[in-house]
Formats: sequence, C-alpha cells, structure tokens
Amino acid sequence: MGSPWVGIRSERTTILRVHRTRRKRVQSAAGPRQEIGAPPVRAPRLLRAVLLGVAFSVPFHLLLVGVLALIPILRPVATEPEFEVFDVVLAAPTPLERVAAPSTELADDMPALEAAGPEEPLMAEAMPLPTQGSPIPIESGFGSGTGTGAGAGAGDGFGGGGAGGTTFFGVQGTGRRVAFIVDKSGSMSRGNRMDRARAEVTAAVWGLPDYAKACVLFYDTTIISPPGFDAFTRLRGASREDFVSFLAQLRPSGDTSPIGAFRRVFGQGERPDLVYFLSDGEINPEEVDAILALNASGRPAVIHCIALGSDAGKVQLQRVAAVSGGSFTFVPEGPP
Repeated sequence: MGSPWVGIRSERTTILRVHRTRRKRVQSAAGPRQEIGAPPVRAPRLLRAVLLGVAFSVPFHLLLVGVLALIPILRPVATEPEFEVFDVVLAAPTPLERVAAPSTELADDMPALEAAGPEEPLMAEAMPLPTQGSPIPIESGFGSGTGTGAGAGAGDGFGGGGAGGTTFFGVQGTGRRVAFIVDKSGSMSRGNRMDRARAEVTAAVWGLPDYAKACVLFYDTTIISPPGFDAFTRLRGASREDFVSFLAQLRPSGDTSPIGAFRRVFGQGERPDLVYFLSDGEINPEEVDAILALNASGRPAVIHCIALGSDAGKVQLQRVAAVSGGSFTFVPEGPP
C-alpha cells in the first residue's frame, strides 16, 4: 500500500497541468500578454493613417458644404429688349420769315466754287473800272447768287450760300479763305496799273465778311505782304488803316515770277478755297507747271486769272484758269 502523500501529489500535479492548459488557451484568445514595464503595443500603421485621414477629411468637407450653401444658384433670366418710345407731334405749318444769315464759321470742306469747262477757259468781260480814287462797288454777303457760278440763290452761286463773297476786277468769287497774288513787277508802273491794283485789292479784301480769311501777296522775283496778311488772316480784328498805308508805299520793280507767292499760299496749314492771280507780263511755262502741281497736291482751289493792261501772259493764264476751274479775264489799259 502506497503512501497517501504520493496520491495527493499526483492529483495536485494533474490539477496544475489542467490549470496551465486553460490559462494558455485564454491567453491565446486574448492576445499576447503585456508584461509590466514592457513597451506598449502600437496599432498598425494603416489604422493610424486611416484615422488621421478621417480627422482631416471630416472638418474639410463640412467647411466645403457650408461654403457651397452660401453661394446662390444663378439661373439665366429671360430679358426682353428695351425700346424707348417717343411721342412725335407734328406742328401745323407756319409761314417762315426770311432773315439774314448770321456770320458764322463754315466747315472747311464747303466747296467754294465756280466751275469752268476743262477744255477751254472761261472768258469774262471786265466790268468798266472807275478812275483812280473813285469808289469800287463790291458785292458780298449772303444775297441770291448770280454770275458765273453753278446755280443761283444760297449755295453754289457767287456771293451767296454763306461763304465769303467779293469782287476783284469785276470777277466775283466766294470762299472761306481767299488769296490775292498780285503782280508788282517793273511793268506795273506803266499807266495807272499799280494804282488800279491797289484800289482793287483794298476793295476786294475789305469786301469780304469779317469771318473770312485773306492772304495778300505782291510779287516780282520776291514776295511782300501787308502787315499780318502773309498768311491767311481773319478780317475780324485786322487793321484796314495799316493795310492801306502799306499799299500806298508799294513801288513796282523787278521781273515777273509768281511761283514764290504760290508756294507761300499753298505751303500753309490752311489751303485756299479761292485764288485771284493778277499779272501784266509773260509767265515762264515751267512756273505754270509748278503752280498747277501745287494746286493738285491737296484739295484744289479755283484760280481766277486776270491779265492787266497786257495780254503777254494770256496763254499761260488761260491754262491755269482752265485746269483749276477758274476764269480768265483781260482788263485793258485804263485811263491815265
């Protein structure tokens, strides 16, 4: 018979083994046991990344939803075209009263003009001229137009339509800017040619409306002008006394060469509408070519040509008049 202590020990060993086996099973199901003082077991990296993404994503999307909620949804609104309605009332016709046109500035592009056929220059008979010292009649202003111009009444005819109208040696013309190119060569001392030229220029210039502009050049082989009239000068404010005083001291001399005067007239910023060209001598044909070229270099002007006391330059003057649409006039020698 064995010892009782051997049986107890054997039973105890069996119980311990069973207990250990159960404890291992429990630990296997719960995961590895963390020893006291051992480092903590960390969550897997993937789990941490997911949690971090969620932490940032949720506030961001909430903010985005809030912002989008504040933006109104724009929808196209159909609009209809707007029309402004006017009530037009026609007054009963009333008789019009004819009044004088005011002296106002005209547009630069207003044609000044009288037309002549290109084939043959217009020949005009000179009006009888008074003797020295007699008053010279001048037609100007806004009356109904007559004479060589196209049509009558206000508009294209001479002396009407609002442009400045005047007369020079019986030749009427209109224009806002009128140039006078007058011979003062030595041959102008014959008879009373120079005196007649002085009187005609004075009457023609001061017969223009005060809003018109005039340029006055006397030529031989040089050029000389009354004070202030070497360029286009408005008559309003100009001194007639100084003008007349200058002309009284003018003495004929030199040869006939008008090209310098034409260069002065057409070389200004303002081109003439009308040119009166007076000569008593023969003109170099080459200068005639140059004159016509100057006129054709921009808006052309009508050039009225006058031969005073001599028809030596008739052929050249007729050519200038024909090409420019002006007229040629021969004025015979006047009484001494």
